[in-house]
Amino acid sequence: MPLSCFLKSYLPLALSENNFLVVSITLVILFCFTLCVALLRIAYVDYRSWYALDGGGLPHNVFGWLVQSLLRLVASRDTKSTFFYDDPKYIAQAGEIGTRSFLMESGGLKRREGDRPNVGKWVAPHRQLDQLGTEEVKEMLLAELSSVRDCNKFILETGISKLEGFCPAMFVRQNLPLNHKTVPRAPWELAHVHDADGSLHMILSPGDAKAVVEKAWGERHPLSGRAGGVPITYTMLYAPRAEEEVKVQGRILRAAVWYGVEGREEID
Repeated sequence: MPLSCFLKSYLPLALSENNFLVVSITLVILFCFTLCVALLRIAYVDYRSWYALDGGGLPHNVFGWLVQSLLRLVASRDTKSTFFYDDPKYIAQAGEIGTRSFLMESGGLKRREGDRPNVGKWVAPHRQLDQLGTEEVKEMLLAELSSVRDCNKFILETGISKLEGFCPAMFVRQNLPLNHKTVPRAPWELAHVHDADGSLHMILSPGDAKAVVEKAWGERHPLSGRAGGVPITYTMLYAPRAEEEVKVQGRILRAAVWYGVEGREEID
């Protein structure tokens, strides 16, 4: 039975004889149905693409996808701007070292070669999609993480990320008396490495975060400074592609450590 005939059987007689009204209602219903099908398809494709990534702090199911979809409403679309890092409010939060940069004070930071990689549109997990390093390079990166910990074992420890839930991370030891507000007191997590793509997340000083973004070694997390107490200097570092880039990542990791302990310790 055509939809128009179906409608006529339910409309009052006076209205069912108005062909223009019947056709209009029919077109509206068809439009709404088509729109719903299209939106469901878009949502399904987005969910499958999100699910293909490794987990990232949220349940790896429809509930997690819905939560991160809501968070995307408040996320920043521009993750490469650096003017935030010159804001006196954020500099003040970093305390006495807010105006300093470990990277600039230890030789500067050269620009990363090539174009930036593509990064997924999702906020959790926040992952790099291309220009990934080999498994060998990932092992070098994890070895660098361990080396930084071993050289600074009185102030650092490693373990499983409390933010992401499964990837290796570096923490400030709990017994250090720290004051600034940009490194969350619980769990004092400074950085973690994503197993799937080899990228990292870390908290840097405003000056170091600015250098990393401007020199194309990374970008701001979409939620940095926007939601859930995520620090404005919460930064993604792109996955290293070769041993030389692992060395640069090691320097940036040391910058995160230096910032995490408020510049009080010499970082090896």
